[in-house]
Parts: sequence; C-alpha cells; structure tokens
Amino acid sequence: MSVVSALHASAALLLVVAGAAKLIRPADGFAGLVGLRTRPFVVRLIGALEAGAGIAALILGGPAAWIVGLLYAAFALVVLRAVLAGADSCGCFGRLDAPPSLIHVAGNLTLAAVSFIAAGAASPPVSAVVQAAEESSATGVALASVIALLAGLVLVSFTALPEALAARSPRRDGEGLFRPLPPPTTVGAAADNGSGRP
Repeated sequence: MSVVSALHASAALLLVVAGAAKLIRPADGFAGLVGLRTRPFVVRLIGALEAGAGIAALILGGPAAWIVGLLYAAFALVVLRAVLAGADSCGCFGRLDAPPSLIHVAGNLTLAAVSFIAAGAASPPVSAVVQAAEESSATGVALASVIALLAGLVLVSFTALPEALAARSPRRDGEGLFRPLPPPTTVGAAADNGSGRP
C-alpha cells in the first residue's frame, strides 16, 4: 500500500467517524452552515451519507474514493463558510466541538486531493490490509495501526489544534491567555491606600 493509499484510507476512516458522530449526537450548526434547516434528522442523513461513503471507500475503493474526495471538497467550503461567519463550531463531528479554522479547510482540501489520487489504486484499503496480513500478520497489524493513527492525528488537527493555537494567540480585546499583573509601584500604591495612609 502506498502512502497516498494509506492517507486515503485514514480519510475514509475519519469520514466514518464523523458520520457516526452526526448519527449519534447531531449538532444543529452543521445543517445551518450547509444552508439547510437545523433539524436533527437532516444532520443524521448527512452523517449516514458520510459513513456509507467512508465504508464503501474502505471496502470497494475506486468510484467510492471519488465520492469521498467530493465530500471533503464540499466540507472545505462548509468550513470556510463557518470561518468567514465567525462560527464557534462547524458541527463536523457531531457535538464534539470542532472550531472552524483555515487548518480544517486546508486539511479537507488535502484529504480530497489524496482521495482523488487514490481512486486509481489497484486494490481498496481493506483488501490491501488483508493481503498484507496474509503475507505477515505483523505487517497487517502495523498497516491498520498506521491508518488508524493517521485518522486520529487528522481528527486532533481539526479539533484540538485550532483551539490550542487560538489559546496561544492574543485575544481580540488585546489581552493574552493570562491577565498581566500590575506593575510593582501600582501594587504598593494600592496597598498604601488600603491601609488608610494618605
């Protein structure tokens, strides 16, 4: 399995996770950003489409990889809209808070490109992992682990990384993450005033 195929497999796996999250705990924000009424069944329908496309790409490959690529390209537009609208969460992973960011947009575009390239792969991801496991069980387990790890890293980069970067940057009101202490002279003056001295 090539690096591109492994990345595509992780993209398809992440799509299954995102779809399952929408099915279990739909967030209204996603449907609103897509321009649909914010109804849970609409979000669940989108989640079912995502999960189905991800599973099909993992098992069948080929045309299903194109669908995964198209979905990620569409998600890039949805997240970009969320960034421009200043939304707190895009609802991409159900109620798991996923603050929209340009990292998320770039990640979606990358996963879309990888999926388009992987559409021409000789065998679907699941078949490639099974074939590797038949040759060597350790290789098969390692390959499956790498795919799962890549999906986890992408999930973290979409959810936790933007929050961590936002926490490190100055806030809009000019304050940083921690409130600055007053200068020593101000503290001394405040103490003098509190003691009743002139």
